[in-house]
Amino acid sequence: MQFVVNTTESGKMLKQILQNRFHFSRRMFRRLREEQRVSVNQKIVYYTSRLIEGDVVEVRLEETNEDCFIPPQKVDFTVVFEDDDILLVDKPAGLVVHPTMGYQDGTLANGIAYHAKERGEFYLFRPVTRLDKDTSGIMVIAKHAHAHAMLSKQMKKKRYQRTYVAICHGHIAPSRGTIDLPIGLSTSSIIERVIDQENGKEAITHYETLRRLKDATMVKLSLETGRTHQIRVHLASIGHPIIGDTLYGAKDKHQWILRQALHAKEIEIFHPSRYEWFKWSIPMAEDMQRLAEKLTVRP
Repeated sequence: MQFVVNTTESGKMLKQILQNRFHFSRRMFRRLREEQRVSVNQKIVYYTSRLIEGDVVEVRLEETNEDCFIPPQKVDFTVVFEDDDILLVDKPAGLVVHPTMGYQDGTLANGIAYHAKERGEFYLFRPVTRLDKDTSGIMVIAKHAHAHAMLSKQMKKKRYQRTYVAICHGHIAPSRGTIDLPIGLSTSSIIERVIDQENGKEAITHYETLRRLKDATMVKLSLETGRTHQIRVHLASIGHPIIGDTLYGAKDKHQWILRQALHAKEIEIFHPSRYEWFKWSIPMAEDMQRLAEKLTVRP
């Protein structure tokens, strides 16, 4: 990141200017100083140096940690937005986010490494939001440690907004409401989550009916918390599991969709360097659009 010292910053120490502009954590300040990642007029100076109007400050945030290297591989996803700080993508259903024992390559992380390489960039894979393998939709990836820290802090303080769309079994009544049920680990599965009134963690989901379909409901959901499988567990707990969800609903695959009908449609965040609220919205995935068409009640 590069900027020019303005009139109001003139005469202030470098560390004051950096703190006012970027709100770096102590850990980040220490790292920038130890690795000499900040220069003024192309020279390394003390953080107590007082700058004057017109000085050019450059902060290097790129990293070359080979231990965290992920092989670049061309993977199918769509870029929704990108700048020097963040990357927003539309993740298709069926794509694993990060390499695991069962999926060591061909993941979104591999695809983003390839995308960065094509642009002549390198950055560690730092997802701010995550989606299940079979959930489609919008995801936010931070391109450097500072952006990740700023956005993660928003997540903890619940300052951001995420909106999902699901198509679930049955007609939900009332048409809007809040599911406030704690979620915990299942005693019989390392994957499955359950409603656990005694030991579960707080989980709050707000829902609103968008369309009534044939024995189904298209519903909009927003989260106050971000528990694993939260929407899937909550909808199943009120008797309306998501269509295609073989973990929390019917064990057989649905005839018109091969995965759970859940899509991350919209997100609103406070940009880590522009200091403005931004909102992005993407269309519902094609397989969910086809499902809704199949379930539409004809007059």
